[in-house]
Amino acid sequence: MKSILPFLLPLAIILLLVVRKSAKPGTSSTARPDFIRKASESIHGPEDVVADTPDISAPDGVDYTYGVVGESFQRDHLLALIRSHKAFDTGEIYTTATLEPEPTNEFDPTAVKVVVEGVQVGYIAKFDSAAVTQMIKSSGKKDMKVPARIGFDADSPAPLIGVTLALTVL
Repeated sequence: MKSILPFLLPLAIILLLVVRKSAKPGTSSTARPDFIRKASESIHGPEDVVADTPDISAPDGVDYTYGVVGESFQRDHLLALIRSHKAFDTGEIYTTATLEPEPTNEFDPTAVKVVVEGVQVGYIAKFDSAAVTQMIKSSGKKDMKVPARIGFDADSPAPLIGVTLALTVL
């Protein structure tokens, strides 16, 4: 062990000096190193730059900004809607959703389910459900109709399906 130590100590010092000199001040640590970018592009193609806008603007000019939760549990219903609209090529359906309070829900007595064309496609998020329930009650109706967008990747064999609403919760 003592015979290796004199060899390792100078090697460690040289390694520290090399690493210290190779670190350039002012370089961003968030920039992807070139070799990683090249490797990624060789596998996946060039990286697409996506605009940082959470709003989805539809052809009709309506902004569908409120994301429904629990769609993954309603996949069969969503696929049936896609089939009935023959929307496999377009990747989206624009329709009307009905927001129905569900006071018998065992997890949240203020739960609001989202129904499209008679089938449930998800829920309003729990942190907004009380406010949406109040909005429905104050309207004097038993439910509320809002524009909805069902979107998915038409090029994927097993796409994730999302539902967004034109809804602003106050």
